[in-house]
Amino acid sequence: MGHVFARLSGHGLVLVPHWPYTFERADAASDAVMVTNWRADGPAKALVDPADAHGVPGVVDVEAGPDHPFWVIETSGFNAAWPPGFNVESTVDPYCLVGEHEASIFVQGPAHVPDPDAMIAPGQTVVARREMDSGVRVVEAAYEHEGEAWWQGIYLYPREDGRVLVFTAQSREPGVAAARHGLEWMLGLA
Repeated sequence: MGHVFARLSGHGLVLVPHWPYTFERADAASDAVMVTNWRADGPAKALVDPADAHGVPGVVDVEAGPDHPFWVIETSGFNAAWPPGFNVESTVDPYCLVGEHEASIFVQGPAHVPDPDAMIAPGQTVVARREMDSGVRVVEAAYEHEGEAWWQGIYLYPREDGRVLVFTAQSREPGVAAARHGLEWMLGLA
């Protein structure tokens, strides 16, 4: 397959994966990234260490990039810091973050969302509404899925012309705090 609409930048590098892909941190103490290209014949992997970075054809291209000491997920419409505890997986939205306890974070838009409550699905109960100092509006909901308690947070990040980017985080009950923190960290709100 070809290149994708999301890439990682930081540590003097830009990592451009081949689709379908996953970015995951090699370990919590390292800036190295494991890139996996999911192929019909099995996964192809490349470990990219900023100290000695090399691309792997068909898995990831490595280019010179910005020298900030953290990884940023770049798309054509927005950039967001890559939160610890989450892998970046290819989707059409342009990516999804996946963590423990089935936690996920994804983004949509920019779009016009005049009523955030319209994004609450049947069976969900609104448990909190707030507006952060940055102008980000938040609606949190609780629901049950397959007999387990789940949480969903919808964060409306203001853009131009009254449009917003819609960041949605959700998790089973044990991962709620990590999902909320991961989303707020990536938006610079934590």
